[in-house]
Amino acid sequence: MLTDFDPTRPGKTIQDLGPITGPLDGVAGDVICCINNGEGGSVLLLGGIHGDEYEAQIVLRQLAERLTPADVTGRLIIVPSLNFPAAQKGKRLSPFDGQNMNRCFPGKEDGTPTERLCAFVTKRLFPAVEILIDVHAGGGDVSVVPMVFGFATDKSVVDDARLNRLMEAWGYRFVQHVDGIDETACGAAKLADLASIEVEGGGGRMKPAELTIMEEGLLRALADFGAIKPKLAPVPFSGVHFTAGPEGHYLAREPALVEHCIALGDQVESGQLVARLYPTGGESAAALEIRAPVSGYVLRQTEHTFVAKGQLVGNIGSLI
Repeated sequence: MLTDFDPTRPGKTIQDLGPITGPLDGVAGDVICCINNGEGGSVLLLGGIHGDEYEAQIVLRQLAERLTPADVTGRLIIVPSLNFPAAQKGKRLSPFDGQNMNRCFPGKEDGTPTERLCAFVTKRLFPAVEILIDVHAGGGDVSVVPMVFGFATDKSVVDDARLNRLMEAWGYRFVQHVDGIDETACGAAKLADLASIEVEGGGGRMKPAELTIMEEGLLRALADFGAIKPKLAPVPFSGVHFTAGPEGHYLAREPALVEHCIALGDQVESGQLVARLYPTGGESAAALEIRAPVSGYVLRQTEHTFVAKGQLVGNIGSLI
């Protein structure tokens, strides 16, 4: 563990997460940035829980470099790449233990490298802040619309009403409402009575517009929460609140090549054509049609042209 880590230290400090895992072959460790200046909101920003979700790592690393104490009006803790053993090897999961970090919380201080990093977050970082913002993307497999979803308890400093206002302050079109999973970062935060918001967006190839959307959403939210001085004008919420579950998934019925027939974020009606699956061989060129299982908005689409039987092609969220 980082024995000299002090999240209350005034000003801006940068430390190395490497000692938490111990030496790992070919991995250099990574930074944690703490900025304290004022009595405003206190926020933990996590990126890179999945090593192949690079948009969050880029945006949070840029914020950690650029933000100064003069920009901050409370406390900001930024971890651009928590799962640095995976990110630095170009993997989704750490090659040193093969564990899915977002199913390893609250972690173990004497466990695997992944479990040790999770334990550092829950034991040392959660108590230092009022809210967790866990930033994700689609990774190499899917593209995801920019969206947020959050969790709070009756004992959280940030209650449900404030959490909803904060999610709308992002300026995103989509606010999702889902049940949490205890072993995730947000699930562990909820068990600790810490409010949390998970951010999604991007995936597949890196797109400049998606990086801008992610950064601007975070800047608006941090200002709304009183953690930093405003850098962008607020955007009135004009989006939708929705829920999403397995009933909105549409899967490949056999190995095939995918043609998406609607765009990510489009509104669809139940039964509407959303994709075609073309055969990978044989005499027939006829495509199987996939139709929307529910009405709502297309939230995710596979980035793969080839899909195996049972693989996710896309999913739809339904209005609340």
